[in-house]
Amino acid sequence: MMMTVLKLCADGSTELACISLLDVDYMEIEGRKIVYHVEQAKYRHISTLSELEEHLAAQGFDMLDKTNLVNLNRVASFDETQGKVYFQDPVTSNSKYATVALIKQKLIRREMLHSAAAHIREVLKRIKLNELKQRIMEF
Repeated sequence: MMMTVLKLCADGSTELACISLLDVDYMEIEGRKIVYHVEQAKYRHISTLSELEEHLAAQGFDMLDKTNLVNLNRVASFDETQGKVYFQDPVTSNSKYATVALIKQKLIRREMLHSAAAHIREVLKRIKLNELKQRIMEF
């Protein structure tokens, strides 16, 4: 059986790793954390979403709420009224979702407005350009 764990590096940092339970020499508790000993290396059991987020943020994961760590690359839609992100579109009664904390909802709304405004500006620029082309064609 394979497990995702944190490898304890010599400089005190950690990195994600996978180990097989068949390779574990022994396990012990260090500072309320389970530590797996495999040959000369030590691996710590992942016990919080924050530990995972630290290592997965660069791959697009974010804690949208204190109870979840969401792969933002998989989000298909955001329900502003319920404060949820969905992973399929269209949303059905069986759709999987993750909740979004109020502070993150505000950030998402702000970014959505900013993005929409930028998109509208681009559309208006294209319309103006097309109008200019039309006028040139009329001459």
